[in-house]
Amino acid sequence: MSSPPPPVFPPPIIIAFSVPHLLFPLFLSLPPLSPSPVLSPPPLHLSNFSSPSSCFSSLSLLSLSPLSSSFVSYSLLSSHLFHPLSPLSLFSFLSTLSSISSLPHLLLPAVFSFLSSLFSPLPFLLLSPLLIFPLFSIDVTVGNLKVNTKYRVSVGAYGWAGEGRPSVPRDISTASHDMCMPPAPPTTPVVMAVSDTELALSWKKGESEGSDPVLHFLVAYIRPEMDTEWTYIREPIQTSSMVLKGLLPDTEYQFVVRAVNVHGMSPPSHINSPVRTLGSSEVGSADYGLYNTDLAQMRTLNPFPGIPQDNRKSQLRSRTGSPSGQNVVYRMNPIFPPNNTDPTLPDFKGRLLTTTTTTTTSTSTTTTTTTTTTPPPTTTTTTTTTTTTTTTSTLPPTTVPPTLSPWRGDVPRVYDLSCDDTVCPPDSFCLSDYDSGGSRCHCNLGREGDYCNNALTINFPRFYGYSHMTFEPLKNSYQTFQITVEFKADSEDGLLVYCGENEHGRGDFVSLALVRGKLHYRFNCGTGAAQIISESRIVIGQWHSVTLFRDGMSGWLRLDNDDPISGRSQGQYTKITFRSPLYLGGSPSAYWLVKATGTNRGFIGCIQSLVINNKETNLRPWPQGRALSGADIGECNNSVCDLVTCANNGACYANRADGYICLCPLGFRGPLCEESFVVSSPLFNETVFSFASVPFPQTSQSYLSFMEFEVTFHPSAPDGTLLYSEDTDSVDFLSIVLSDRYVEFRFDCGSGSAVLRSLEQISLDSWHELRVSRTAKRGILQVDSQKPVEGIAEGAFTQLKCSSPLFIGGVPKYEQTKNMAGVLKPFTGVIQKLVLNDRPLPITSGWAGGVNVANSDHPCVDSPCANGGTCRPKWDSYECDCPLGYDGRHCQKECGNYCLNTVTEAIEIPQFIGRSYLTYDNSDIIKRMSGSRTALFMRFKSTATDGLLLWRGDSPMRPNSDYLSLGLQDGALLFSYNLGSGPVNIVVNGTFIDGKWHRVKAVRDGQSGKLTVDDYGAKTGRSPGKMRQLNINGPLYVGGMKEIALQTNRQYVGGLVGCVSHFTLSTDYHLALVEDATDGKNINTCST
Repeated sequence: MSSPPPPVFPPPIIIAFSVPHLLFPLFLSLPPLSPSPVLSPPPLHLSNFSSPSSCFSSLSLLSLSPLSSSFVSYSLLSSHLFHPLSPLSLFSFLSTLSSISSLPHLLLPAVFSFLSSLFSPLPFLLLSPLLIFPLFSIDVTVGNLKVNTKYRVSVGAYGWAGEGRPSVPRDISTASHDMCMPPAPPTTPVVMAVSDTELALSWKKGESEGSDPVLHFLVAYIRPEMDTEWTYIREPIQTSSMVLKGLLPDTEYQFVVRAVNVHGMSPPSHINSPVRTLGSSEVGSADYGLYNTDLAQMRTLNPFPGIPQDNRKSQLRSRTGSPSGQNVVYRMNPIFPPNNTDPTLPDFKGRLLTTTTTTTTSTSTTTTTTTTTTPPPTTTTTTTTTTTTTTTSTLPPTTVPPTLSPWRGDVPRVYDLSCDDTVCPPDSFCLSDYDSGGSRCHCNLGREGDYCNNALTINFPRFYGYSHMTFEPLKNSYQTFQITVEFKADSEDGLLVYCGENEHGRGDFVSLALVRGKLHYRFNCGTGAAQIISESRIVIGQWHSVTLFRDGMSGWLRLDNDDPISGRSQGQYTKITFRSPLYLGGSPSAYWLVKATGTNRGFIGCIQSLVINNKETNLRPWPQGRALSGADIGECNNSVCDLVTCANNGACYANRADGYICLCPLGFRGPLCEESFVVSSPLFNETVFSFASVPFPQTSQSYLSFMEFEVTFHPSAPDGTLLYSEDTDSVDFLSIVLSDRYVEFRFDCGSGSAVLRSLEQISLDSWHELRVSRTAKRGILQVDSQKPVEGIAEGAFTQLKCSSPLFIGGVPKYEQTKNMAGVLKPFTGVIQKLVLNDRPLPITSGWAGGVNVANSDHPCVDSPCANGGTCRPKWDSYECDCPLGYDGRHCQKECGNYCLNTVTEAIEIPQFIGRSYLTYDNSDIIKRMSGSRTALFMRFKSTATDGLLLWRGDSPMRPNSDYLSLGLQDGALLFSYNLGSGPVNIVVNGTFIDGKWHRVKAVRDGQSGKLTVDDYGAKTGRSPGKMRQLNINGPLYVGGMKEIALQTNRQYVGGLVGCVSHFTLSTDYHLALVEDATDGKNINTCST
């Protein structure tokens, strides 16, 4: 009897995909072989995996033959050798395969052949661990492969006749890093104490969402005074904020946040500084608070370490808004494509989104959430369409959205189902609608449209009767408070303001509501409410201002200019506990507040301003404003600019609900930008959104490793943006901001930010000098005479790129600045001087752009300098830089006869004041200051220890540029030159700042130099290297020069304070210092 031929595999079929967090990222599978005398395997299906955290690539084969054992080989088609699996991993994998076999007597051996080669044929490396495959189809994974690398794979089979020939090889490439990137870490969570048992969190996405959008966030907390381990909140958070309830009073908490996409989990965010929940006596007005939409209920935690393991969890607050004290069901919102481009989406008008809920034990099609509470545990099963995947990850499973089914109704987003059975679109949430007996989907703050898929900029909120906005609870208001609201109503009934001990009107509270056209002000200290009603009715469609005041049990209400109406609460209690958010324009529980507030409806109309305890609350969404969350909020000023045209390319901007301003380009002003003017002393104003911008003087490459700013400014508000620049293609940025009268210097080189904060607050309405510098990732900040503050940015990157202009006093779009830059609002005040790396930037000319920059009340605005002089601001005063031929405080005096070329010795001696200079570019002069030999003689006198006497060099200066200089440094006379191979400094020490005349002679012959001063004796030196010629193209400067620190690489920062005479070159060429000069500034006549 002849033996059957060995099995033969046909060519493999290759597919590429990715799955996160697999132990063996190479997954191999084959469909079953059909029985035949010759065991030919079915096609090989080969797939590509990528781990999201490390991007280790993998391949997979599916379903090996049940009637034969098999071997698999693959080779690496690149110049890198294959890194094989560790024996421990292979052993674990073999153990797993053996454990799943239900028919061990039918198992057949197989061999994995791991091959590594180059493009040219090389010997294969063969490892032969024996893998026991079960009879049924199996899955095989091979991991630790190279990223973005091509492999060649073939499969062979073993039968009763022996080893069959391998299949035709197929090629596949593992995934690249770009295809499997997890998100960047979110920003540091901002945490606020809402009450004694509640904390509010808010954060932002990182600079990158990775290869796919962020699906949700994971939040963990620790109590540093009690815990030693972090506790994760088990529910993924869909939005970028949440409220945790049920916390311990007077206890510190810290948080970290991670972002999750389909490729995995981001690194953790930075940990926030500890935030303590309020004590039982503390209650919560209008300080900065930061929380938003998602609410979570925390069960009571026992003190550490006796925390039961099943008690370290949180419960998500139910979508109905009621506390989730019993069963908790977490439902993921369906994911729609951006901009609602899916043509299969049903129209929300007259339709209903439902979800099918069933109970089943099939883990391949079901996601089960079990909540442990005081009653017996409840298991809720939501049908999904997930596929079973073995993974070692601790990430929560991603829930696939339920299917959508139609419903025909009349009111958009109102349904006859409860919130438990209603699926709302992304960027929306469900609340019970008690008027209809069903539920309503509300758009989150900043979203609008039938599907809530349109972004909306909110400055002045509009309310529709079922809307509301939330702000932090009233703080420091338990004994007294004052609230002013400016509103325009479109209905005679509706809730305007509510804040209390809880959200249901029981216990302490304060409320303001419209009831049949009159304002009802109520407050309750716990023993009975006061009710104060306005005498006048409001006028529909007209703006009104109402002020509420309370001190203990007494309070009053004032509408517009009417006389105040007063009242008192009942009982003896005088304090109010505020724990709920401050609700504006309505409340999620408005239906149940009718007994407490007098109405069960939300406000319909517009609200323009809210002032709490004399501090205006910005109604924009956080972080630009203080609104933490909201439901179905519109914008009141959408049509204000429809009929307005601003001149000279100005743009109309609605700055009030019914008003506007024109954003005027630089050099124009007026209500419609109709007037042109010259910017002399730039004044910035937050109320008109001022900012300006200048281009960097040099390319961004010049500032990669070093930047130094000097700023003179005069602030009038405690917060604002002084300077900002960023790289639009990376996370790099640099900013200088005011925050509560502290100066902050922030920057990020690409691997983490640095925040340097001044040690002391600065005073408002006074002048300040600021200096900041950054060298690599190290920064220094100094304000006035305060002690310098130093800091280092995180990470390893040391270069900072700024591709945007340098923005001054503000930016065009605050929402587009980098998250960590702290750029939130415009600067209010004067920026008088701005110097970058010793180069003055044009504060009054050369603007690249800007908006609504005015002139301050400064003398330079009136151009006090005559005869072409330039006004130089110096805080509240000024100096005039006079052209050559004029002097005096206002350049009003002609200098004398030398202006008419009639020279006398007395007039020919120029005086320099530290910011003066004379320039010479005559060829007879220039040639004597270059070449192989230079000789000069002059007399000088000085009253300052430092000052430049003479300079000739390249402009701009570069490393080892040729130059020759003579000047005073720390009272000594310095003769220095560089011929291209290194500088030499020849110094004579003496008393040269006595205001008396001194003689100096400096000679250079090739590399050798000699300096002689008075009778001090000659000093000599020699330049390094072999260069002997002085090769320079620039002019000769005497007594100083333009941009002196920049042009001399900070060898000198000021000019001579004194006089120069008898200037001679090459022993016989005498210069007429003033007459021969081609240019000059601030030259006076020296008094001999």
